[in-house]
Amino acid sequence: MKEILEKIIKKNKQLTKVLKNPQAKEVLIKWLLTELAYTSNHIEGNTLTRHETELAITEGITAAEKPIKDYMEATNHADAFKLVLELSAQKEDITEDDILKIHKEVLKGIDEEYAGRYRSVRVRISGSTVIMPNPLKVPDLMAEFVKYINSKAISVPEMALEVHFRFVSIHPFIDGNGRVGRLLMNLILLKGGYWPIIIRPRDRKQYINSIEKGQLTEDLSKYNAFMFKAFERTIDTYIDMFDNNKPDVQQNRLLKISQFAKAAGIPVSTIRYYLRIGKIKPVSKTQGDYMLFSEDQVKDLEKYK
Repeated sequence: MKEILEKIIKKNKQLTKVLKNPQAKEVLIKWLLTELAYTSNHIEGNTLTRHETELAITEGITAAEKPIKDYMEATNHADAFKLVLELSAQKEDITEDDILKIHKEVLKGIDEEYAGRYRSVRVRISGSTVIMPNPLKVPDLMAEFVKYINSKAISVPEMALEVHFRFVSIHPFIDGNGRVGRLLMNLILLKGGYWPIIIRPRDRKQYINSIEKGQLTEDLSKYNAFMFKAFERTIDTYIDMFDNNKPDVQQNRLLKISQFAKAAGIPVSTIRYYLRIGKIKPVSKTQGDYMLFSEDQVKDLEKYK
């Protein structure tokens, strides 16, 4: 863990230099409003694509075929992240009230009765054997939790990950614990000079399993390994966004997986197998999260036939 932590710290210094440019910082924040809403909500079962999430947040556009709740979750998350950005700029310690305010933003208009309030009933996570704390213990657990947040006992990246794990293990709310836990983790990172971690929807199962293993065994090695890997990958994504030396890719020359398979003369199932074992990687993705491949990659597949 020490090695990857050192790599994250080093890469974050590189990113910090890039984001001294106010325009770059503005671009990143605007992108994160959609990306965090899409990824965090998708992990919880939201059906919106990235493009639909962006339109809901930036234009207020909805479509009848998707649940209105999904659109509300998108705009609520964007508002909650804006609140996180405001809180990160304050010198004061994080308080329970801050956490309740974040939760209220996440659930506003969806569950007004419980938005910004700790749960008063027992809860169980579907498909999990983990037993969450008795609701009577939640207030005391949260008071101790906030003390820990502000203790600065370990490095900022380590604290952010530990706080996320402890929060979802307390599970203080009826709903929205995952989203608030990730927002709280990212609040700590922002206050400490880092930028948010993005958990990809495709990694949902691995993410949830790593948390559950930690809760059942108190062994956080799997959880920490997953989260630090996600952290490093996210920083790489940020740095890549502002790499002026990166060649532009012509979108009209990119192929969806079915087109790519047809051009290469092999089944889609074979392409997916090559993706799984790392022989090929998509060069980009559409707003709807479809993988895109270049025509040059068709030639590269010849060696695998």
